[in-house]
Amino acid sequence: MEQKNNNYDVVIVGAGPAGCSSAHELLRNNKKVLILDKTEFPRHKPCAGGITMKTLKHLPIDINHLVQHKAQDMIFTFSPTKKIKLNHHKGSCVMVIRDKFDEYFFNETIKLGATFNKINKINSIKSIKNKVMIDVDGKIYVCDYLIGADGANSIVRKLSSNFEYKNPVFAYEGLVEKKDTNYSTEFIFNKHGYAWVFPKDGHYNVGIGNLVSTSKSKNVTKKDLRSFVSDKFGSTKISNITAFPIGTEGDNYRVQNNIFLVGDAAGLAESLLGEGIYNAVLSGKYAGSSINESYNNSVSAKLNYNEFLSHLTNELKLYRKGAKILYGFPMISYWMMKLGLGKKFMNGYSEGKTLSEIMGKKSIFAN
Repeated sequence: MEQKNNNYDVVIVGAGPAGCSSAHELLRNNKKVLILDKTEFPRHKPCAGGITMKTLKHLPIDINHLVQHKAQDMIFTFSPTKKIKLNHHKGSCVMVIRDKFDEYFFNETIKLGATFNKINKINSIKSIKNKVMIDVDGKIYVCDYLIGADGANSIVRKLSSNFEYKNPVFAYEGLVEKKDTNYSTEFIFNKHGYAWVFPKDGHYNVGIGNLVSTSKSKNVTKKDLRSFVSDKFGSTKISNITAFPIGTEGDNYRVQNNIFLVGDAAGLAESLLGEGIYNAVLSGKYAGSSINESYNNSVSAKLNYNEFLSHLTNELKLYRKGAKILYGFPMISYWMMKLGLGKKFMNGYSEGKTLSEIMGKKSIFAN
């Protein structure tokens, strides 16, 4: 009896945006879904909290009540004297508190009928005769499909695949008291990487990261973050400092069996500005729809999802090319943006376009 109760159509490890996006797709097609996570909600999640307009197109929930700021003005800083300010009335992204966003998304997913179990440790994952067996804290769960949505340090990835990031990257973020109510969203670029200032209600989310490997790059530190805050705001007073990995370099990931990786677990964050939520939501959605299609029409979920990943790989490579130019040749990038490319990007992002669409190519992810 216990074994039967532990059978599910799909088990999802990770209750963040990627996992909840998958669950929404599956639950709307009446699948029996179990979500496993080491923590319950509310919980702290290090993230700048910018949700792009293209992400809003794919979110299965309405988050208007969570929005604290719309980035209608953006500043791109290349040096103290080289700054570009761009604006669009629709805004390029909306600002949320990531903890509240994740909690709301999770609660809406549970309302659809998902089962949630808080866990301590996944001991093993085995694929046997078109089934997946997961040993969790000594209890065995059996499912048709397993989705690893457990972030850049994915245990599902480590236990079930040979795929691993080539060059893992990290960022530091923290909170600074907000005094200027008119401060714009800002990205700052230098020889070591990038920094950001995202305005929220009562504070700024500030951070630094390094997204590409170059001869001038280095690992960022907590000291670097404090130095940036001191230079930017004239004070080293910063709270909630957190380091976190960014899951990039997922170009070569493909599904091998009935175990799917989504979001940062698959290395799907883009390398230009480090956006991860869009591809987390998108990959979660496509993983769920691919699995639904396998039940409904007996088509291969693996082949469908791998086709999606092939298209997404092309998008990720485009971001990586842009990142190499932006970080490798910042002054050239400054003049390119000043002479029209910046306005093109701002308009495109505000219209919810992907990078390939902004560059005039057709994207399969438009709807």
